[in-house]
Formats: sequence, structure tokens, C-alpha cells
Amino acid sequence: MSKDVIVLTGIKETLKALEDFDKDAVKAFNKLVNSELNIAKKDALGLVESSPPLSGWNTQPARRPRTRGGAGWPAWDQSIIRAGISVTKAERKVRRDYTTNAGALKNKSAAGVIYELAGRKNKTGNFIKNIEGKVGNASRLIWKSVDKNRPRIEENVSKALDELKIKLQKNLMMRRG
Repeated sequence: MSKDVIVLTGIKETLKALEDFDKDAVKAFNKLVNSELNIAKKDALGLVESSPPLSGWNTQPARRPRTRGGAGWPAWDQSIIRAGISVTKAERKVRRDYTTNAGALKNKSAAGVIYELAGRKNKTGNFIKNIEGKVGNASRLIWKSVDKNRPRIEENVSKALDELKIKLQKNLMMRRG
């Protein structure tokens, strides 16, 4: 997972203010963000393999899904993991402050989250050693896709936001007289 974070200031405010002047510009920006997210999502979906990454990972659902110790471990099911990868624009707490995402990818399936993040914080245990030895370090689906597409996404979204700010400024200047 990349440690570099691009911070675009004023997305929410710019979109809200520009909506009064140019709804089409706001729609075009949202369309661009959705397009970029869907490209990254499609890439992440292609990274989900049909067979489990480790030979001991069950493909059948647990008998008692709320328990741990093996009996409740989430089953590897490609279709469920793929269905769990979605696009979100929810406002949430990021970096200890409340920020608005222009958009994000989210993995909602238990097996997908385990596969994606295993070994990110805790580097001990046989499971971590085995999965990192076989498929690599944490950030195996969504983050891998985002990191791969990051330069293009950042450039396109940043450029589009700058254009929106210019349009907003022009409209404000025209209104001012």
C-alpha cells in the first residue's frame, strides 16, 4: 500500500458552490471520478483468483460462522469476494479528521478483507508467513489496483478539480460584476 496520499482541498465546497452555476460541470466531474473508480475496481476484480491462495483455506462455508479457530473462518468464494468489492463516496473519518472522499473502493467480504490486509500490521504467525510467501505482502486486491493506477487517477482528478475551481471563480467574478 502506498504511503503517499494526495490531498485535494475544497472538493466538497467547490462542487456545492458550482452546482448553483453549472450543474453540467459537477456532473462531468462526478462522471470522471466514477469512471476512474470503475477502472480500478475492474482491475481489482481481475486479481481475485478462483482457487484459494492457500491450500488450507476452505471453499465451503463454516458450520458455525460466528466462531473462530478454523470452524468459523470465512470460506474462499471468488464470486462473494468479487461482489464485496464496491465503489463508495461515503464521508468518513480519515487521518484523524473528517474528510470527504472524492471516491474510494471498499471490500465488504470477510475473506476478501483477510486476503487484502493479512500481514499489514501483524507480521507474525504461520498464516501470515505462508500467504506472504505465496502471494506477496498485504495490499493484494484493492490497494494493489489503486497503487497501479494512482498516477493516472491523481492526474485526471486533480486536473478536473482545478478546472472546476476556475469555472467557479469565473462565475463568482461575473456575479460580482
